[in-house]
Amino acid sequence: MLNFQFFCVISITVCNVFIEANNNSSEEVLIVVIASSDSHSVYYGYQTAINLLKESGLSNLIKFEFRFDEGNEGLAVKHIVDILKENQRISAVVGSTRSACSMALGQLLKHYSIPQVSPNSASPLLSDKEQFPFFLRMTNSALERNSVRIALLKYFGWKKIFVVTQGIEFFYDMYEDFYEKAIRNNLTIVENFVIHNNEELKTVVPTLLEIDARIILVMSYTSMASDFFCQAYKHGMYGEKYVVILPSNVNRYFVSLTNFQDFECTREEVELALEGSLRDAGIGFRFDTSVYPYDSHYDVNQLIQMMHKQMNISYGLQYAGNGFDAIMTTVLTIETIMRKNFSYLLNGDQSEVGGMLLSALLTSNYEGFLGNIVFDDQGNLKRLISIQQFRQSLAYNAYQIGMFDAKSHQVSLRKLENSTDCIA
Repeated sequence: MLNFQFFCVISITVCNVFIEANNNSSEEVLIVVIASSDSHSVYYGYQTAINLLKESGLSNLIKFEFRFDEGNEGLAVKHIVDILKENQRISAVVGSTRSACSMALGQLLKHYSIPQVSPNSASPLLSDKEQFPFFLRMTNSALERNSVRIALLKYFGWKKIFVVTQGIEFFYDMYEDFYEKAIRNNLTIVENFVIHNNEELKTVVPTLLEIDARIILVMSYTSMASDFFCQAYKHGMYGEKYVVILPSNVNRYFVSLTNFQDFECTREEVELALEGSLRDAGIGFRFDTSVYPYDSHYDVNQLIQMMHKQMNISYGLQYAGNGFDAIMTTVLTIETIMRKNFSYLLNGDQSEVGGMLLSALLTSNYEGFLGNIVFDDQGNLKRLISIQQFRQSLAYNAYQIGMFDAKSHQVSLRKLENSTDCIA
């Protein structure tokens, strides 16, 4: 069994949490977990998985060492360098939660052949296996979300789309990818409006109304989406005849995050225009939790149901499943190798061991909180992606009404029965 001891060393930005085993032997497999103090939901998933491992008696020869990067790439790299300087052998790194930190870590870890499993980090750049050969993630590239939008448009038979794109490089790239996918699927983008500020929106929204745009894809961050719905309200471009599809970049609580003091619309006006809008998200939870993930000798299904309930009542735990599955997939893959050759795992050539671990992770096949954990050859999770809808009856939160299966590219929708039935 694992004995949890917490030694917090608090400086300006760092708190180290060490989880050590009862076995005082130095022959332990070390997994470094990179967390961030503002990513509470991922941290909750990390700790839930480790507590489960503790209670089950699994992995008593594995040591977890927590380091907090606070979203700082330099700090994330420093943590790994400090551990390596102590001549500690790192078998795997779980983290970081942010793409920039994951990229900095990935550039370092490839030189030591250390596999890295991130709970999210959706930057398309991380799919480049020449730059990040040892990187895997419990999500997919942000560009894969365009496949969700294409599938959703085809599901409803919407063939003509109008696009509003925020004028920054990230959304330029997203639009170009969407355009290519739309052409391949015989969909027509009637026009793409590139927006740099709110003043431009004041002319674009009336134009959309004039040309009778009905299906509108908005590619922007939260602040510009708020401006869009404000202008939509002012010009009466809302209601059942309009469908607005938002990206996962738009926070599902964005109405509550918008500062209405210096805003041209009231909160209630924005909410009226927002009603019924759709949103894809990098997180998708299984509707059916009857499957027992990982191992049948302990009831993970009960844990999954508990986490679903916890996320229904607690703001900000929507990424807990990502953290949970990142830990469990890494540990169970390592344990498979430990059972075969524990000594080689600790003492074998680092590049060979790291390559073996990476290969095992890429071919892993577990039933987890996020569904079936299977990676593609770029280290992206072939996963369920949530399809959500903003609804007045649910306090304008975005609730999961369907899922997109990244393996089959199929959309499945279901009726939302109550306010806590399928929160994402």
